[in-house]
Amino acid sequence: MSISPYQYQLLSQSFSTIKPNFHCFCVSLNHRLNMHPMSMQIPSEEHQILAIEYQLRAFIQQSLIRIANQKELCQYIVENISSFKALRPSVCDIKVLCNCFLDTLKVHLGKQFTLAVRNAWKRALHIVANVLKSELFGMTNVVYLDQFRQKHQLHRS
Repeated sequence: MSISPYQYQLLSQSFSTIKPNFHCFCVSLNHRLNMHPMSMQIPSEEHQILAIEYQLRAFIQQSLIRIANQKELCQYIVENISSFKALRPSVCDIKVLCNCFLDTLKVHLGKQFTLAVRNAWKRALHIVANVLKSELFGMTNVVYLDQFRQKHQLHRS
């Protein structure tokens, strides 16, 4: 799964729109996250929250720079996985985080949150979530052809 040049443009433009008021975006995101039962441990002290906001902004920006090259993106996420591990997310938390991120984007982008923008972010979040799940939990949605064939042959026998 990859990002088209048009989707890359939409991602970059929409992130540029929310970037100047990213603190407000994060307050909205945190509010949405608090509406869901999560095992992820988000700090509550202001200086810790501001540090996470700064890390999140940098992570999104650097991920968007690398999103067209999945190998680079995976390497970047792996190099920065300790920040995620510190929050102790569950698999479900990653899904909630992605959904809340999309909902927050919708509110903060307003009319700019078109179907094309939504789909571009869904694709980008799907890619990032898959890498996170793979690195944090050893999960993958990749089915290797030889494994598929072996499983299929066992069912025929």
